[in-house]
Amino acid sequence: MNLSGRLAVGMMFPVVTLLLTLGFIHGVTWPGMALAGGAVAVVLMTAELIARSLATTPAQLVRAADALSRGEPVSIRPSGNDEAAQLAATLAELSAQLGSRQHLLEKTVESIRDPVVVADEHAMIVIVNAAARRLYGVEPGFDTLTGVRNFQNYYADGTTEMPIADTPMARALRGEDIDDCELIVKPLRPEPAVYLVVNARPLRDDGGNLRGAVIVLHDVTAQRQAHQALVESEQMAQAIVRTALDAFVQTDQDGIILDWSPQAEALTGWTRSEAVGCRVVELVFPEELRVAHRQRITRFLQEAAGGGMGMRYETASVHRDGHRFHVEVSLNALRRGDGWIINSFVRDVTQRRIAEEQLIQAQKTESLGRLTGGIAHDFNNMLTVITGTVEILADGVKDNPQLAAIAKLISDAADRGAQLTSSLLAFARKQPLQPAETDVNDLIGEVVRLLSQTLGSQTEIRTELNRNAWLAFVDRSQLGAALVNLAINARDAMPEGGTLSFATRNIQLGIPDAVAHGVERAGDHLVIEVADTGTGISPSHLEKIFDPFFSTKEVGQGTGLGLSMVFGFVKQSGGGIEVRSEQGRGTIFRIYLPKADGIAQRAAEEDDLPVRGGDETILCVEDDPTIRDYVTGQLESLGYRVLAAANADAALEIVNRGTVFDLLFTDIVMPGSMNGRQLAETLMAGRPALRVLFTSGYSDGVLPAQQGRGGHGIPLLTKPYRRSELARVLRRCLDLQVDFQGDPVPQPYSVQPDLERFLRENPPEKS
Repeated sequence: MNLSGRLAVGMMFPVVTLLLTLGFIHGVTWPGMALAGGAVAVVLMTAELIARSLATTPAQLVRAADALSRGEPVSIRPSGNDEAAQLAATLAELSAQLGSRQHLLEKTVESIRDPVVVADEHAMIVIVNAAARRLYGVEPGFDTLTGVRNFQNYYADGTTEMPIADTPMARALRGEDIDDCELIVKPLRPEPAVYLVVNARPLRDDGGNLRGAVIVLHDVTAQRQAHQALVESEQMAQAIVRTALDAFVQTDQDGIILDWSPQAEALTGWTRSEAVGCRVVELVFPEELRVAHRQRITRFLQEAAGGGMGMRYETASVHRDGHRFHVEVSLNALRRGDGWIINSFVRDVTQRRIAEEQLIQAQKTESLGRLTGGIAHDFNNMLTVITGTVEILADGVKDNPQLAAIAKLISDAADRGAQLTSSLLAFARKQPLQPAETDVNDLIGEVVRLLSQTLGSQTEIRTELNRNAWLAFVDRSQLGAALVNLAINARDAMPEGGTLSFATRNIQLGIPDAVAHGVERAGDHLVIEVADTGTGISPSHLEKIFDPFFSTKEVGQGTGLGLSMVFGFVKQSGGGIEVRSEQGRGTIFRIYLPKADGIAQRAAEEDDLPVRGGDETILCVEDDPTIRDYVTGQLESLGYRVLAAANADAALEIVNRGTVFDLLFTDIVMPGSMNGRQLAETLMAGRPALRVLFTSGYSDGVLPAQQGRGGHGIPLLTKPYRRSELARVLRRCLDLQVDFQGDPVPQPYSVQPDLERFLRENPPEKS
């Protein structure tokens, strides 16, 4: 019941009581009393209406004030012009202003890109913008202290969970000011973590009473990720620099060293602590190149300022210990403020320089090979006829001393021509070789026994042979001749006598070592050292000693092809040769030969037994008609039956007719559909045990170093050859026992005859 109702009821009882009392005293009848009561009732109802009218406006005002205090909108319709109406109008205006400001505040907070959260003193969220709702998934009314969360806060380390009491909101509600607090929010749902920087402030009224708190959060995830990427990039760059094969040097524009990688330490000998802060030009450049380096850097920076990308050049550098080496430098420049940072990658190219020099030497050799190879085949064919026929001539005029002397001159001239061609081919690496697994220690023993009788008592020969020395894959006879050649040169370098030493050892060469020693490929090698205590070689001559026709001996005392032949033979064998010499203290030659994989094989021993022929049938294939006629005549004179063919096609026609023969004797280089090697391979495909003898004056690589037949080489008779050599090699081939696959049975071999022949052809100078 409202105030007006209570007022009317309260007045009704006294009035009714008063009427009953008066009626009773004055004797008023009941109708009169009823009429009087009705009048009173009308009065009272009128009074109630007046009271209710008077109470309406104050109640509305009270309700409006209460709503306004809570920040709720107020709807009131004041009537009249009294003070209550004026008050109601004022409250309505304040409500409108408050609503407008509330809306403006909410729109302002909503428009902020960073998350914003406002809570009251009870930790209930009253304002939360869209960014905060997306981040936390909360709405107004959420209790920040006890509400159920779908996210978790972590400290900046990302692993330590942050208690609710330590959150910026909780601390601000305790009256703390929070500045730039770093935390990480990890949603419980599968979403990435968010890195935040938080600022929080408590909210107080004019009396200083705590009324809430506001927090503003700044999302720094992108910055953190960018920073982390930068850190990782820098770490990766540092890792690349630290693990790169090339040395890294960083300087400023004045050449002051800022960074110095471990590779730079290994390359130069200077540690990082020693190098940083020094001028690079004074640390690693020879004095005569420093001005040129400064000029190069100045030009490089000018080009970099104009948009240049970088620079690459080669130069000499100096190690801490004083030795020089060649480097390749790659430069790039980066702006830093008003200056430049110069990054340099430095690579040691000393070995490459050596390889390039060796390539130049190889090109010289190849040029000589083309020159000699172009005439070697035809020249040796002519020498074959000359040396063969001069034997017949010598037999015919042996009773006439004058004609016999002439025949001897012709024979000697032919031999010198053959030797010259052979030497040139050896240097040019075009001579036909027959490499096999060779016991070098055994070979050196034979050479020493021969030289001890030749060099004289003034020369002492010493050996230091590794008992476990590997077998070498090399032509045994050619190696023996090379060792004798080096021994003769050593003897000539010791006119007053001295010591000649032979030594062997095993070595494993990596790629840089193989390049440095001039070896064809890395791997296991046998090293042969030939040293003397002679006069040595001057530095000006040291670089030329392997050049053809270069000699320090007087005219007429040498051809200048001895060391050239040794060099060519070693390189053709896949090895390398180097020389170390000091004037007045002697010379050391080192020969590197590839290790053999197998057991030493030796050819049959040559001897001076009388020439023997036979009655076997020989298929002779030779494209030169003069040589073919000569060889046919020589073979028939030895008792053999001969089937002559001008080329491979003609030989195959003979074979296809079913003609039986015992040995194929073929030139290697022939015109037509196939050469001699291909012909032999074709015939051996159907007849593995077929005996084959090659001949050539210049094969030019047509004959591989190692032929078929189970890996054993096919014999080769080089042109020019004499009748006795032809007969001896033929018998060796025909008498060689082979199995059903054609594999020959190894026979003992001695290099003695080859060495003796070499010494006869190259007699030592008389002292």
